Parts: sequence; C-alpha cells; structure tokens
Amino acid sequence: MTEKRFLSFVMTEGVLLAFLGLCMLLLPKITTITFGVMICLGFIIYGVYKALNAFLMRNYIRHFVLNIILGIILAVTGGILFVTPMFNLLIITSIIGIYFLAESVSSMAFAIQNRKTLYFWWVELIIAVLQFFLGVIIILGLPSTALWVIGILAGVNFLAAGITMISMAVATRYVHS
Repeated sequence: MTEKRFLSFVMTEGVLLAFLGLCMLLLPKITTITFGVMICLGFIIYGVYKALNAFLMRNYIRHFVLNIILGIILAVTGGILFVTPMFNLLIITSIIGIYFLAESVSSMAFAIQNRKTLYFWWVELIIAVLQFFLGVIIILGLPSTALWVIGILAGVNFLAAGITMISMAVATRYVHS
C-alpha cells in the first residue's frame, strides 16, 4: 500500500468518525439508549455462549457447572437490564460519575506532587477540578443525566478522534508534498 493510499484511508476514517461524533452529539438520547441496549445484548449473547460452551466442554472443564451458572446469571442479568433499560443506564451513568470523581482526585494528587518537576502543572489541576465538577453534575443530576451522558461522552470521543485523524492526514500530506 502506498503512502498516499494509506493517508486517504486515514482521512476517510477521520471524516467518518467526526461525522458519527457529530450525529451522536446531536442525538445523545438515541446514542445512550442504543449503547444501553448493546450492553444488554452483549450480556445475553455472552451468557448463552458461556453456558452452552461449558455444557459442551463438560468433559474437559473441571468446574463446568460454575461456568454454566455464570453464563445463566449473565444472560438473565442482560435480560433484566433489557426489560428495564433506564436501570441499566442509571448503573452505567453512576459508574461514569464515580469514575470522574476518582479520576479528579488522582489528577489533583499527580499535579500537586509534580508541581516542582512539571511545567504547566496547574493545567492538570484545572482539568482535575473540571473532572470533579463533571462527576458531581452527573451524580447529582441522576436520573435525568442517565439519558444523555453516555451519548455526549461517546460523541465527543468520536469527534475528537476524527478531528485528530483528519489533522494527522492533512499534516502528513503537507509535510511530504
């Protein structure tokens, strides 16, 4: 594959990612609900697979009954979450909010510990404060934040990844021209 063709693939992927990110940002509720449904289906499919695989491999697996039980638990959990999608989204959104709170504490500690070593250590501190407030907003806003948080975060991630890929492709073409 030539470099020019490779760069066109990178550019195409970047444009698609950016477009998908914009769509996700414009329709965060649909993105969030779709994500929740996909997780439920993943649990159901993997649970059924795990139980069937353990049953079929029972002669080769020591504790196959445990794997069958685990598979059934996964499939039933996926089914319950599929029937109650709002509960699924509440759990996922709560985990995201807690993650932002924990990450903010970690980032603050890192910034303060390394303030004598790193230039612009205060930028990390600002980001940590923003992460903290984001986590608080997500958790205090439950249950309503459960409808848009995942969609917004996924949309921003896709948009940023797309813009990065487009920038890399353009910069590389510019440098090698």
